[in-house]
Amino acid sequence: MSKILYGKEVVASIEDELKSEVNALKNMGITPKLAVLRVGENPGDIAYENAALKKAETLGAEVKKFTLPGEATEDKVIAAVEEINNDDSIHGALILRPFPKGMDEEKIRNLLNKDKDLDAITDEASALVFTGKARNYPCTARACLEILKYNKIPVSGKVVLVIGRSLVIGKPVSMLLQRENATVIMAHSKTDSRQMKGLSDLADIVVVATGRPGTFTRELAHEGQTIIDVGMNRNSEGKLVGDVDFEGVSKVVDAITPVPGGVGSVTTAVLFKQLVEAARKVAGLSE
Repeated sequence: MSKILYGKEVVASIEDELKSEVNALKNMGITPKLAVLRVGENPGDIAYENAALKKAETLGAEVKKFTLPGEATEDKVIAAVEEINNDDSIHGALILRPFPKGMDEEKIRNLLNKDKDLDAITDEASALVFTGKARNYPCTARACLEILKYNKIPVSGKVVLVIGRSLVIGKPVSMLLQRENATVIMAHSKTDSRQMKGLSDLADIVVVATGRPGTFTRELAHEGQTIIDVGMNRNSEGKLVGDVDFEGVSKVVDAITPVPGGVGSVTTAVLFKQLVEAARKVAGLSE
């Protein structure tokens, strides 16, 4: 049976580090403050917002909520983004998406100040990810790397197969892994199934982020692999599952993240890690 890479242990390690950093900042008169912008009542957005509020309380940080009804005008949303940009006490922002239909999401997200863009949703912040000059990375992508580092799973010199090519996870996690000197192979939902087996045979680590349950099956896995499952899906029974066939794959590989309790649980901790890093920069402290 594989080693299960639970996120709670990674989260506890990150929180221990952040608590001391937050206390040091408070002694300088600076309290890290997160802005959360939510439009509408999407249950997933509300859950993430509540998780952020709870994490802020644990760490001693602050959260300023910008909550608008689903029928809010685009101008109201833009005004909220501008308020976030102009408030010097806010060090970073989480803008929950997608917005209600009819809003120009690309326009709105690109109004956010890149220095406060904790999830790299603006085109400018996203571009910096690919030039190696990013201050912030998409939180879920960085969470994958935090799990590998905490569990002392070597990345440098290893072959990593990333299945998924989104700007939120697939592409940025590939850049993060290359920065750690991994050899990265990119695949996606359109990759021929016969090719996928050959690509997986080469891989020491597989990151699966297609948003499709059952993408990675036992037939694709081999001994010695580490599997990072980024998927969050509901099956026909309403159960939360990942993109990996956990029951089958976990019988073969060396290590695997569960869903739930894996990557998703680390994402919020990474959000606050990047918030504290932003506050430290404002304070003139080294990264």
